[in-house]
Amino acid sequence: MGGRIIEVHLNTLSRASSVKLLQNCSHKTLLEDDAVENLVSKCGNHPLSLKVIAGHLQSGFTVPEVASQLDRLPRQPEFSQRLQEMFTALPEQLQGILIKLSVFRTWFDAEAAADVIGCHRVDMKFELHYLKCRHLIEQDDWGQFTRSEPSRPSPQEARYSLHTLTRFFLQDNRTPPMAALYIQAEHNFVKLFWKRLEKIGKLAETNSLDALAQIDDNRVHLEQCLDLLIREGAVPDVSKTKRFHKQYSVCMTWELFLDISKRLKFCQNVAERALKQGNRRSYCFYKAMEAEQLVAKFQYGKAIQMLQKPFAILGELESVDQEEKNSMKLVKALLHYVKAHALGCMQKNGDALSEIKTSLQQCKSVSGNSYFAARLVNQQGAIYMNMGKYMESLDCHLNAYEILKKSAASDLLLDVPTYLMNIGTGYSEMGKDVRQQKPLEAIKHFEKAIDYYDRSLSTEKRLHMDEYIKTALTLKNKAMAYCHLHRLSEGLRMAEQSLTIRRKYLPQNPDVCRGLIFVAQIHYDMGREKQKSGDVGSVEEFQQAERYFGEAAEMEVSGRPDEGFPTVDYEALKHEYLDVLKRLCKNDELQRRKKIFMDFDRKVEKRSVSPRKQSESSQSEESTSGSSSNEEAEDEQQTHTGC
Repeated sequence: MGGRIIEVHLNTLSRASSVKLLQNCSHKTLLEDDAVENLVSKCGNHPLSLKVIAGHLQSGFTVPEVASQLDRLPRQPEFSQRLQEMFTALPEQLQGILIKLSVFRTWFDAEAAADVIGCHRVDMKFELHYLKCRHLIEQDDWGQFTRSEPSRPSPQEARYSLHTLTRFFLQDNRTPPMAALYIQAEHNFVKLFWKRLEKIGKLAETNSLDALAQIDDNRVHLEQCLDLLIREGAVPDVSKTKRFHKQYSVCMTWELFLDISKRLKFCQNVAERALKQGNRRSYCFYKAMEAEQLVAKFQYGKAIQMLQKPFAILGELESVDQEEKNSMKLVKALLHYVKAHALGCMQKNGDALSEIKTSLQQCKSVSGNSYFAARLVNQQGAIYMNMGKYMESLDCHLNAYEILKKSAASDLLLDVPTYLMNIGTGYSEMGKDVRQQKPLEAIKHFEKAIDYYDRSLSTEKRLHMDEYIKTALTLKNKAMAYCHLHRLSEGLRMAEQSLTIRRKYLPQNPDVCRGLIFVAQIHYDMGREKQKSGDVGSVEEFQQAERYFGEAAEMEVSGRPDEGFPTVDYEALKHEYLDVLKRLCKNDELQRRKKIFMDFDRKVEKRSVSPRKQSESSQSEESTSGSSSNEEAEDEQQTHTGC
């Protein structure tokens, strides 16, 4: 249900339940009590066995015939043989329909079945009813009980699925003619669900809550559609402005249900097919999207290198059609945007700013308010943030948020939580910038930051996107704002929630290491404050700091998956961890840790200098003690959708 495949382990039934199931499923066949008991016993009270036998009886086989076949096996029927007999008993047209229906991995409705089979919806309902009566497919009426609004029923109708046994049988017993029917069904399936994905992408730009619901309902089929398109199929077209935005919306939507490796593979294969077919504009589009996935995998140099060929191809393309010229500008804007993203992650901020300005110039000359334009402005804000130009950064993030509001008149959009978080971080950075000279003004900035973080978290919850990776980032940034206001207890609670989420979804990731350091630093600061006031509770705070620092130190020197380079918080970790051990009078552990850090530092010095991986969002994170530097740019998926 809900588009997901859920494995359910069926236990054997009681004798009474087995008898009732067989009688209900075989209601057209008059069965005597002794006959029912005999069949139930031979099926071992197993529900799937009973359903297959019921379908066999519905197909016209007599009880003695079924019972004699069951006698050949001690506990279970010969499923394959029984299904073969049931399949052979079907009219030839229904055999073909059943073969085509086996393309569905999970539920389907009559409309989807009609599109895949290639018949009218009304005719499809009769065929499905016939197959259901033969117990070759299941019917699920859950759609009749769902509500799109509290006051009216959902338009969704009953849904169907093939028995697992039936699907396996059909996969293993395809004759060449049946295999041809199945291939035809796959083509129809891809055509149907690619259109659905395009519609969901368009819907996500105005009503992301409904789009998320449709993704949830169609998740298995959408993933299957993309898997099939990786192998073969028509290359999506971006030759017109509307088609560009449609395909970009699809790419925006798949961030919600497809992992990076699958997105990367899809872009690679589609780009290669586009080039073979001479569709150079689509090739450039999908190479840009492929490079964007590489940025998300921290492969910045490779991403920039990949963009060279698309840039060269677009420079050679000529068109007299204005629409094609406009779409070419948008593809160029996409290429410059991805390059800016990669350069920003490498801290080459001057070059990144130049690229994003070029991207915005290309985009604004064609289209104004759009999801794509908002993302470009948001990226510009991230670059300004890295350059320390906090006012310009805040203006960009506010502008990106306003673009979305103008285009959709709603806050329930996929990127809104991220943009609200970015605005909050802009205010937080401005507060840090003036806290020494203008402390009262700084307090107002931090309070505004907390308000925007709360709005971001609230919007995530309304979109059912909460308690995931971007939530952890927002919680950590909110915790830092609390710490700047010297509300350490509240900050500690937020930081611990953030760390819990990161442990769940990012095991052995640099973000977990940084989260550990952050929690330790809050305990460290609380311990120092209590020690100054003579509070004996300082010892407990230092002990908690030691525990978190120790775990982070182990990850830094041995367990991090990024070629052994330390995080940007490593120097703060060394200084503060050793100070905690000194305050706790753990001299032996202090000397041991010093040696471990010295050995690790020597190893790092021997490694060649290369751009450090950066794993957080474009929004900064810092230590409460002010000794660590800001976190840098995070991957595209979290920068935009927080999924």
